[in-house]
Amino acid sequence: MLTKGKKDLIIVPYDFTQQSDTALTHASKIAFQSEDEVRMLHIVNNETNGRLKKLGKEKLGLEETLKEIAANNQKEFGVETTYATKEGSIFSDIGSYVDEAGASLAVMGTHGVHGFQHIVGANALKVITSSKAPFVIVQKRKIDPDGYKKIVVPVDGNIKGKNKITAAIDLAKYFNSTIYIFEANTSDQFVANRIAVNIKMIEGYIAEHSIPFEHVKEEGKGSFAKQLIKYSAHIDADLIVISSHHDNEGLMDMIFSNEEVQVLNNDPQIAVLCVNPVATSTSDVSI
Repeated sequence: MLTKGKKDLIIVPYDFTQQSDTALTHASKIAFQSEDEVRMLHIVNNETNGRLKKLGKEKLGLEETLKEIAANNQKEFGVETTYATKEGSIFSDIGSYVDEAGASLAVMGTHGVHGFQHIVGANALKVITSSKAPFVIVQKRKIDPDGYKKIVVPVDGNIKGKNKITAAIDLAKYFNSTIYIFEANTSDQFVANRIAVNIKMIEGYIAEHSIPFEHVKEEGKGSFAKQLIKYSAHIDADLIVISSHHDNEGLMDMIFSNEEVQVLNNDPQIAVLCVNPVATSTSDVSI
């Protein structure tokens, strides 16, 4: 996902809200470790002038305001920070810009799932799946000063998703993290066998990279998504890593539709890294 020593690009959709400021901080913390460039992307639409006016920046203008924020961010975090603007829709143009720019990662704020904001939270999924790049989704919760020290990786019977564990390992190396494997519980023996194979491969792969990890199995009532959020909050996790979408290959789709939205917009406001899954052979790590 992010290769140290190779200058990659991290895109931050930026709309002057508190959520986008939080996203910029997350991206900058990652970029400092991976030695990458952070680029703020503002989608120009009918809300742009209103947001500038609310900030008292309408006289300064869009370009100068973004230039000022970029300069301040670069000074504060010590990472190259640039900006870009594009006219269009946040739901159709963010993903296309991320891919056209060849970005290795995007970090985006979401406004949660409460009230009318549910529409925004649900549509965050549309933005994520419109791009090939992984997305970190954040709310208002600020990143820990030490970064992502506790990373939770949920595991079910899906055979697609090697990229997810690879991404978790990359970040764990940067932040000296511990990975917490959260195993789905099922009464279906076929699915249980697949999960067991996945767990064995994942633990071996993590151990090869000398990363500390813990393994816990789902217990209690409620959906797997609810149990995942509850467990992540219990250990005060900094990041949850999921595949951005599943298909029928994962006989026990652990995060799907409304549950996926629930994880992305979880109440504890834990950041969520969504990685596009890839098909794997039986000798690959699968999730």
